[in-house]
Amino acid sequence: MRYSKFTIALLCLCASNSYAIELITATENQTVNQIEQKFEIDNLLISINDRLSNHKKSEYDYDSLLINIENEKENYNKAILALPNAILTESDPSNYFKGIETLIKKIDSLEKKSVDDEIKNKENYQDILKQYEVINSQRVEKSAQLFTLKKEIVNRIVTELSSSDSVKSVDLESSMTCSKFQSINECLKDTEKYTVKNTINSDPFLSDKSVLLSYKVIDASMNMNGELHYKVNMTFKPSYNNKIESLLNEKLGLKSTVITLTSNVDADWYVDGTKVGTGKKIHPEVTLGKHGIVAIYKTMKKSTIETVETNAIFNYKFGKV
Repeated sequence: MRYSKFTIALLCLCASNSYAIELITATENQTVNQIEQKFEIDNLLISINDRLSNHKKSEYDYDSLLINIENEKENYNKAILALPNAILTESDPSNYFKGIETLIKKIDSLEKKSVDDEIKNKENYQDILKQYEVINSQRVEKSAQLFTLKKEIVNRIVTELSSSDSVKSVDLESSMTCSKFQSINECLKDTEKYTVKNTINSDPFLSDKSVLLSYKVIDASMNMNGELHYKVNMTFKPSYNNKIESLLNEKLGLKSTVITLTSNVDADWYVDGTKVGTGKKIHPEVTLGKHGIVAIYKTMKKSTIETVETNAIFNYKFGKV
């Protein structure tokens, strides 16, 4: 007879290995910390973020300068058009000519400044890009060393898992609701595959390829309402799998994630010097680890150094806009 209601509520899960396996040993973790310290880039990111922010302000000022030049040229054109009338109507048109001369000198001065500013901005931006290249090269070298360490960790884990002594023993205490017309044995038999599957899914060293060596019911009791409480012991032959790979990549910072950048304005967003979008909310993909994030709106800027470990949300709110 099938039970009318089937619910598994996990109360307690404790696992013990007859052969201890560590995802990352203390020695390996120490090596990770040494690599992190060797390629510490906080100060570099802070400095280059400030330079990028100042550069973007200079570009904004340069655009304003070009608009100012166009306005002065328009004033000059109007003055030239009005020149014949000024000659005829004014008793001493020399002052009018001086005004035109002043406009010419002002336009000439502004145009020279625009040329100088354009050159300075380009040179400054190229220097900023070079500094970001230095940071990125350090990231590449850091990733290379972490990948090398990961290979060593994987080789150790595979060797340990391949040992005949490597057995994963899991003690599970759980509860479920069966039909009150079912016997304890019937209920336990029906739930065995679910118990094994859930155990495999929750343990990084177990997968569908792991061999179930034993499944023993240690204790079980059921009340009149069909509520079953039971304890089981399972032993598995563990195996290397994608869960281990994913956890190692996460712990070593060798994977990417999508972050959310939000603002109250349509900001220009930069991550490590590269523009990743414009808007009040964007979702760039970045690697795990430290990144320099800059939000720029007109002449205003917000910048931080963030350690990305998950799908985080970073908000940059500007004041009076």
